[in-house]
Formats: sequence, structure tokens, C-alpha cells
Amino acid sequence: MGTLRDLQYALQEKIEELRQRDALIDELELELDQKDELIQKLQNELDKYRSVIKPATQQVHKASALQEQHRTKRQAISGEPTAFDIHELSHVTLPFYPKSPQSKDLIKEAILDNDFMKNLELSQIQEIVDCMYPVEYATDSCIIKEGDVGSLVYVMEDGKVEVTKESMKLCTMGPGKVFGELAILYNCTRTATVKTLTNVKLWAIDRQCFQTIMMRTGLIKHAEYMEFLKSVPTFQGLSEEILSKLADVMEETHYGDGEFIIRQGARGDTFFIISKGKVNVTREDSSNDMPVYLRGLGKGDWFGEKALQG
Repeated sequence: MGTLRDLQYALQEKIEELRQRDALIDELELELDQKDELIQKLQNELDKYRSVIKPATQQVHKASALQEQHRTKRQAISGEPTAFDIHELSHVTLPFYPKSPQSKDLIKEAILDNDFMKNLELSQIQEIVDCMYPVEYATDSCIIKEGDVGSLVYVMEDGKVEVTKESMKLCTMGPGKVFGELAILYNCTRTATVKTLTNVKLWAIDRQCFQTIMMRTGLIKHAEYMEFLKSVPTFQGLSEEILSKLADVMEETHYGDGEFIIRQGARGDTFFIISKGKVNVTREDSSNDMPVYLRGLGKGDWFGEKALQG
């Protein structure tokens, strides 16, 4: 009988263990669903961001498609500027508004602190800073109204504003904050209302001016990428159309001094062209495990092209 009791006790323990495992599995599945939702949300934000910073030439090649989709929420910079030619854009004179060094620094820091704009190049940020013009509003003024079509983005220099959505307060903002950026990044209506709580001083830039800066930068970069690709022997037999598509999908990546870009023996799937800076090429010596210097590479040089061939 003692053996039977032991078996019954062991069985009860196993049943309880299985029950706990089932509960743990249910808990993990719920957590996994939440993670999936978060990943999807972040992926959507990443898609939006990538669509903003992709070279503007992609929009040139797909101009007709963009016109058909120009009311969709996901579209980023619209094709409003009509001068797609790099030579025409390079001669466009952008407005310039003088500012104190303090105002310039405030605008720059505000942009760098904004999730949608912080990864712009410093040259782009500098042009945006130069093009922003002063705007002032009195207390209890409506700067942005939810549902309206917007074409301006603002940086707060002085004062305080309240942000509401569907009449519910979201937050208050003070100096050094960007708001209204979705108006110049996406073709969408204002997503919230912004009213002044005090007299405020703002800096503003319109969508077309912003897009001209982005378009010009994109076309200049595309031309640079094309020249780089034409200098690579592996690509010299490719047509202009193929080279242009390659240039469209190239992305700028930054590495700090001393960082490894490629490790010997690691799987390679990326082709690199040096836009700025210098790199050292080394090979491990099997006899003493010490890296042997082979050569240095600089601007216009490339490496990793075999990765594109599998």
C-alpha cells in the first residue's frame, strides 16, 4: 500500500507540475503576443522613418505611383517640389533668416531631440535652421487645430503651449521642443490641437522648403553613389538603370574610430564604399594570431563586393 500511496503522490506532483507549466505557457504566450504587437508598432514607425530618409530619387523613379498613393497615411515626403533635376535644385535659392547663436543652438538641439528628425545629416539640419523664420502668438491662441491640413513645423523658443487631442489634455511643452513635424514628413491632417498658455515665440519652416532641402540632398547623394558605383570594376558592365537602382538602396552607415566593420571569417552580406574617413585592412596571422596590416583605404575605395555575389 505504501508503494501505491507513493505512486499516487508522485502522480499528483506531476499533475501539479503540468498545471504550472500550462499556466506558464499561457503567460508566455500572452507576453509573446504583446511583444509581437510592440514589434509591429515599432516596425510601422521604422517604415515611416525609412520612407522619410530614403534618397529622394526613389520618389522620382516612382513619381506616378506616389501620385496615386499621395493620400495614404504611410507616404512620407510628397512630390511637391517640381524641380527634380539636380542642376535645377542646386540653383534653388532657399530663404535665410538671421538668428542669434543661442537661437541656432536651440533649434539644432530641438531637432536632434526629436525622434522623427534626429537622424538627419548635420548639413540638412543646418539648412533647416537657416530657413526657419520667427513667429509669435499671444496667450490663448490656437497654433495648430486637430484635423486641419498642416504645412508648417515649429520649434519653441519662448513660452508654453498645451497639446490636446479630442479635447483631452496630452501634455504641455516649453522651449526647445519641436511640434507639428508630421505635417512636413507625411501627407496627413493635424493629429492634435496646440494652444498657447502664454505669449510664445516660435521658429517655423514650411513643407516645401523642407522638402527642397531633402530632395536636393537626396539627389546629390544619389549622384555621388552613382559615381562610386561606376568606379567599382565589378559593376562597370552594369547599365545606368541597374546602377541607379543600386544607388537607391544604398544606406549611409557610420563607424567610430577603432570599430571593426568586417571580421575575418565572419559571414559577409554587405558591400561598402567609403564616403568619408579611412580604414585599415588586416589579416590574422595563423602562426601568432596577430593581425597583419595589408593596406589602407580611403574615400572612394570599396570592400566587401564579393558579398553581393553570395
